[in-house]
Amino acid sequence: MNDHAPEPDAWLRRHRLPDAAWQNFVPMADGWPVRVVHLPPQGKGHVLILTGRADFVEKYAELLHDLADAGWGATIFDWRGQGLSRRVGKTPQHGASPGFGLWLRDLAAMIAWAQDRSETPIMAMAHSMGGHLLLRHLAGGGGGIARAVLLAPMTGLRLAPLGPGLGRLLVGLQVLRGHGDDYVWGGGPWQPGRAGEQRQQWLTSDIERFGDESWWVGNLPSLALGSVTWGWLDDAFASIAALAARGRPEAITTPLQFQIPARDGLVDSAATRRLARRIPGAQLIEHADGAHELLREADPLRGQVLAAALAFLDTISLP
Repeated sequence: MNDHAPEPDAWLRRHRLPDAAWQNFVPMADGWPVRVVHLPPQGKGHVLILTGRADFVEKYAELLHDLADAGWGATIFDWRGQGLSRRVGKTPQHGASPGFGLWLRDLAAMIAWAQDRSETPIMAMAHSMGGHLLLRHLAGGGGGIARAVLLAPMTGLRLAPLGPGLGRLLVGLQVLRGHGDDYVWGGGPWQPGRAGEQRQQWLTSDIERFGDESWWVGNLPSLALGSVTWGWLDDAFASIAALAARGRPEAITTPLQFQIPARDGLVDSAATRRLARRIPGAQLIEHADGAHELLREADPLRGQVLAAALAFLDTISLP
């Protein structure tokens, strides 16, 4: 157990990783370097944090402080192609997909890595794309996770104004036309966030927490990642279909808690409700207010989300 001194300053909790955390690059099975940040066990359990598309570790600094304060150790990593892990697109800014199957193999490797560094069962907190990949892992018979909290998991895409049906047809056509490596229409390199813009409204109502991403990228520009490519969307649609296939969700036995905003501008909350009903014993908590990034929402909602998540993870019997 490491001594941990809680950080009382709210700004520093969002702009500095806990002192006990250390980071390195971990090679995946094919040698690809994935950046990992590890917070040694603090006396309770161990949480594996799975981030969303275009996320990076630093966006979760506040959560790492919260976990350490509550006695948890944690492991978080930048997905292949994101953050400080090696990129995969035709430029470092293109938000390309290496293939969801490859991300699933990386996830299995990171679960094993965390298990090797913990004497307690591994829990998980997974957001958006990270939640989707964890569900795919569990539905495919993957183990290593004792309990998991899924925060606005990517079980379906909104793709306004077309909707998922027409959207998938358009995406497939663009890939067939050879544009899979290109930004989607309206996309491009990363841009600093502006209060009041559509992206802010989709992600969080908290202006200060929304601004943290731009602060981090301003201090470490290599964290920036642009919009998705047509190929990423095509891969995402295929992976969502694979997760929803007959018998897949029903095969999950890991205790799960879903937390979703009632109205999500990016992920289809209705699809999450349908999927959660198919998983035996899954809990579903809906928040009438809030946007896609529930753990970067304004207080008191963020505190409610965190409290429910930690209470759920804390119910397992530890050795």
